[in-house]
Amino acid sequence: MILLASASKLWNTKQGDAISFGNLFHEILSRIKSHEDVGKVVAQYYKQGLINLDQFEVIKEKIVLIVNHIDLKFYFSEFVTVFNEREILDVDNQIIIPDRLVFTDKNEVVVIDYKTGNQSKEHHQQLLRYERVLKSMDFKVKKKLLIYINDKIDVVEV
Repeated sequence: MILLASASKLWNTKQGDAISFGNLFHEILSRIKSHEDVGKVVAQYYKQGLINLDQFEVIKEKIVLIVNHIDLKFYFSEFVTVFNEREILDVDNQIIIPDRLVFTDKNEVVVIDYKTGNQSKEHHQQLLRYERVLKSMDFKVKKKLLIYINDKIDVVEV
């Protein structure tokens, strides 16, 4: 008997391509601390053959739009402390991994999560869960932001 993973049904489909692109985008963003990192990080992916020239240009352009966005620019500056993709163990021994935690002060944090695709209430619930865990660790959650990366960049405060 052969068992097939349901993910294989997405191979070579538009939805599968979108998921792959979203995962790649997340991975690249996880390596960016400040606006100064964008060019060199995206170039590394191109030099390693992980993205082609067209993808390089599209990804770099979108990330530049994110890091220079009026509502986000400060969170990609040298004035903040950033933790990307850090595992946090909650009180139930569940692991959460926020995309970006930006500490603006010793105890104040802004939670940022990147999404490719359509907006969803589940995304809001995810950020509320992150907030509960961070509050249980005595952090003050200043803002919770969803960044939707599609044809345009939408910033949604939860």
